[in-house]
Amino acid sequence: MKVEGRKSLLELGLIPHKVKKGVLLFSEGSYCTGVPYLERGSLRVFLISDSGREINLYDLMPGQMCIIAMLTLYAGTEYPAYTRAEEDSLIYMIPPDIAISLFEENRWWRSLFMKVLSKNLLSVLGKINSYISERVEERLAKYLLMYAKEGFIQKTHEEIARDVGSVRVVVSRTLKDLEREGLIGLCRGKVFIKDVEGLRRRAEARS
Repeated sequence: MKVEGRKSLLELGLIPHKVKKGVLLFSEGSYCTGVPYLERGSLRVFLISDSGREINLYDLMPGQMCIIAMLTLYAGTEYPAYTRAEEDSLIYMIPPDIAISLFEENRWWRSLFMKVLSKNLLSVLGKINSYISERVEERLAKYLLMYAKEGFIQKTHEEIARDVGSVRVVVSRTLKDLEREGLIGLCRGKVFIKDVEGLRRRAEARS
């Protein structure tokens, strides 16, 4: 799909451009200048509450488009969230008229849209259910198990709290509890998993 996508976009004369980590592509209340298609890197789509807390909606991975951008373009409405580059990225910014034309006429683009929409909608629904029914400890354990690479996650407590829908002080306290029990190890900006099975039991616990 990614190779087909790149070929289709290049045939339209579109050229990818670099976006530095931390750059905000869209903000709430703005109008989309195009639909990002990610070639390399990572984009994050999120909301900001009245208290200033960031609530993650979904992450845009290579070979995906931003579905909210596509939906707002089609509906002619303001962008309802924020989109930021989480690392140095390479994107195609597809102009509104081309994006809409692709959706109406190109099977690859429609198929990609439905796949990304389905995946992200189910992910958002899962997060809502998790926030309602699970304790922070369970959400945190599941998060660590899901996103750990080579046994560790390189993120700050603030970033982890944002991802699991909590606040830093609560996440820091919970991480310390898990560390005291020997399930994880902590150092600056990193969380190491020491006991996968023990952490998995915590993820499956019910209050």
